[in-house]
Amino acid sequence: GQFQVGLTDSLTYHRTDTTSIQAIGYRSGENITIRMTSGSNSVPGFPNWGSADSNGVLSYLWQSPPGATTGSYNVTLQGSTTVKAVLDTQLFTLFPTNITIPQLVVARTALERTETQTFTFNPVYLSGVAVQSGTVTIILVEPDSTTTHYATASYSLINGMFLASYTIPLTSQAGSWAASIRAASFNDGYGNIGPLVGVTHGFSVQPAQLSILVSVQNKTYSPSDVMAIYASVHSPDGSQFTSGTVYAVLTPLNSATRIGSEVSLYYVSSQARWVGSTVVNSTDPAGVWLISVNASDTYGNKGAGSGVAVVNGSIIQPASEPLSLFYFLLVAGVVGGGLAGTLLFRRLNSTDAPFEELYAMTGGQFQPPTSLMIRGESGSGTTMLGLQLLHENLEAGKSAVILTYDSFPSELQRQMKGMGWDVQKYIDNRSLQFIDCYSALVGGETSIKDPIDFTEVSIQVSSKVGEAKGPVTVLLDSFTPIFNSAQVRHAINFLRVLAAKVKNDGGFFILTGTRGSLPEAVESNLESVVDGVIDLQIVRRGHRLIRFLTVKKVAGHQIGFVEKEFKVVQGRGIVFRIPRLDVGFLERK
Repeated sequence: GQFQVGLTDSLTYHRTDTTSIQAIGYRSGENITIRMTSGSNSVPGFPNWGSADSNGVLSYLWQSPPGATTGSYNVTLQGSTTVKAVLDTQLFTLFPTNITIPQLVVARTALERTETQTFTFNPVYLSGVAVQSGTVTIILVEPDSTTTHYATASYSLINGMFLASYTIPLTSQAGSWAASIRAASFNDGYGNIGPLVGVTHGFSVQPAQLSILVSVQNKTYSPSDVMAIYASVHSPDGSQFTSGTVYAVLTPLNSATRIGSEVSLYYVSSQARWVGSTVVNSTDPAGVWLISVNASDTYGNKGAGSGVAVVNGSIIQPASEPLSLFYFLLVAGVVGGGLAGTLLFRRLNSTDAPFEELYAMTGGQFQPPTSLMIRGESGSGTTMLGLQLLHENLEAGKSAVILTYDSFPSELQRQMKGMGWDVQKYIDNRSLQFIDCYSALVGGETSIKDPIDFTEVSIQVSSKVGEAKGPVTVLLDSFTPIFNSAQVRHAINFLRVLAAKVKNDGGFFILTGTRGSLPEAVESNLESVVDGVIDLQIVRRGHRLIRFLTVKKVAGHQIGFVEKEFKVVQGRGIVFRIPRLDVGFLERK
């Protein structure tokens, strides 16, 4: 039989242990074949070879892998020249190993809800070799010691350690949380188990501090204007805050005095933001308003943000002075009265002219099919000019559609009624129809689900244009909110297609908007979409606000490049101011 000698340093090992093999009695430098088997199978990597040292001693080390077969192993050695009466052979047994986790590490000792906690640890076998396979469940327990969550950790080659992450829910409990790996819950995939003792690490969860971005339309508000308030509310992880209470408080800048009551905001999923609105009253203070928005929920998550809006007071228009004997006497006084008299004369040398004065500037009335853009500062009268052009066409027996992005339809009806225009009869016989996009923008109910879904809007415009018996005037008021909510190229394309659609049916397309609200390149691109451009301006002179109109272009018309003053008069609409007398002699004087 075979005589076993002590070739290995132990008769039993655990996986990943190092087996030391040593034998004597060989010639110096002799090549020796090393064979290792498990049962009837050779162990991967064997046979192998080694050389005896100068003393004829062979020394060889073998470290078993984590997934090595357990059970009995046999090692045999055979020299290339030395023949031993009894072969060098040795039996030993390999067992599964245990896994130890020294500690569980958390990336943050305190974090807010919706933020992500990261867990890391470095497990090792009994031999001290690092574990690089398998998974383990980390158990997370909320402060009530009952509510439990789970995160699965696995090995990260990039980080060289086991890693797991867990995002704290917005509705979870605030306070001290515990993360733990229970005893014997780790398996490396080869049947090696651990840890013998569980590990735990605590951390603190705090309510989420919500971030709020507040915005309003880029305009100056006047009495009776609807101020839409938009708030983008985000949790600490950047996700949308969609359920809770959000409201706005309005105050003058640098004052705690409230303006009106709280404004409730509602989440509009199609816009991914909270929306609310209020109406500017004539009794509200003018100036810069601070819009403070607060958000909270029943779980204690909260946040605040603010924005500003500019509000003007009532625009007071001077009454028209009658042409009287005093006026002619004044002229005589001015002729010899010097500069002061001339300035006074110019102020009084004006009278009202009807709306038709506009066509003297545009080189005649607008002849469909055509398109017109009316731009101006807030309060300069862009909407009113568009409505008056539309009303003229209604009076001429044509149909009209108003596409609202800046006001409720009822607000536009109120404005037209204030100008003395009876539009209810046109609404009743469907000569005048509204497509209400503004209500959808501020979170209200309307037939338009998404005002920035330009396909849906175009379909509705086409439907209403198709109902009419002849060419239709389409007023879009205004383009500013469209560019605030959609990508520029999509907005430009929508307006271009809409203008072409209306003109193709022989109609008149009018769009209004705030001048300066878009980059110069975008405004220039927008000008190329339309056939005509009218610019309105409002300037302050002393205690008076004065409006001016300039015609920039009208395709196919000889226009007058002059700036004319106008005003908006209740019961009449737009009225121009023109000289009573030719003042050329004053210029020559």
